[in-house]
Amino acid sequence: MAVDRNDRSAKRQPLIPRIVLVLGVATAAIELCAIWLHAEPATSASAQHAVPAIPVQATVVSSQPVDLSLTALGTVQAWNTATVTPQVSGQLTELPFQEGSLVHAGDILVRIDPRPFQAALDQAQAKKAQDAANLAAAQKNLSRDQVLLTKGGFATQQTVDNEQAQVEADKAMIAGDQAAIETSQLNLDFATIKAPFTGIIGLSNIDIGNVVSQSTSIVTITQIEPIAVEFTLPQADLSDVQAAFAQERPAVLVSDQNGKTLRARGSLDVINNEVDSASGTIKLKARFDNKDHKLWPGAFVQVRIVTGTVPDAIAVPSQAVQRGPNGSYVWLVSPDHTVRPQTVALGQIQDERTVITSGLSAGDRIVVAGQYRLTPGARVSETDSAQVAQAHDGQP
Repeated sequence: MAVDRNDRSAKRQPLIPRIVLVLGVATAAIELCAIWLHAEPATSASAQHAVPAIPVQATVVSSQPVDLSLTALGTVQAWNTATVTPQVSGQLTELPFQEGSLVHAGDILVRIDPRPFQAALDQAQAKKAQDAANLAAAQKNLSRDQVLLTKGGFATQQTVDNEQAQVEADKAMIAGDQAAIETSQLNLDFATIKAPFTGIIGLSNIDIGNVVSQSTSIVTITQIEPIAVEFTLPQADLSDVQAAFAQERPAVLVSDQNGKTLRARGSLDVINNEVDSASGTIKLKARFDNKDHKLWPGAFVQVRIVTGTVPDAIAVPSQAVQRGPNGSYVWLVSPDHTVRPQTVALGQIQDERTVITSGLSAGDRIVVAGQYRLTPGARVSETDSAQVAQAHDGQP
């Protein structure tokens, strides 16, 4: 019986390794399933949270001529201004102009009652005629007595001398009469006042029927063709302006007070002869034809004076330039549609475009809108401005 039990035990021993093997395989299978179950959701979540390309607006950098200019605030000034003031006193009888209208040189602006001046002229002319008659009589007496003096003393030398003096006195009186005539004629002419130049007439300060004198301001006339704009620049800019002025009269552009609408294009006419030591500025004057009357005396304008031109400048839209702790930069678009910040050095800003003196080259592609979501290495997609705005408005 003992032999039989041992034989049965010997037969059962191979089953234990098999069970261990089966359990190991099962455990490995369970671990693989668990790994697969945990890995599948992670992959799915990663796919669901993949960051899409950021919509931006981009442009290609190119070289182009750029004007170098200086800006300032200016005031429009009439080229000439005249206050119409009478040179004679009298009653105002006529103002043959319309307030605010354009008058031309030689147009009649004011008429003063001419009758007193005409009467004075007539009196002076009559006095001259009287003195001319007296001169003629004195000359005849002188000629006769000179003959009698030479023919035997029928006239004395004293008589001849007295008559000679009378002739000279009559000549002087006639000269005085002529001066009186000219004065009377001048006063008569002054009774009619004409426009000294073509310009805009202002509002009248006095009405018809009033008596005016030499101190009465009747109306003002301003010349606006051409017209001037006066402005100031810091004395540090004087050398640039002088250098440009020495070559040719620099172009001057004026815009409205907000600087958005171009009003006129003219040229620099005068550089003042001294720097204002109190403000450290130099005053300048520009001339404009102003045929369309867009410039009006007294208005404030923005002035831009062109001092030179850079033929091959790199200029980008000013909105593309960003400011950071390390200075100014732009977002540069790589061929693989990713972006990186590119540090740039800035020059002048002209018409909403900024000159880049270093950091960019012609052909580079930069972002001009949609920069605020960008990070180094971010992937971008180029689109129009409306889609950029719509995409950004939808972000929290």
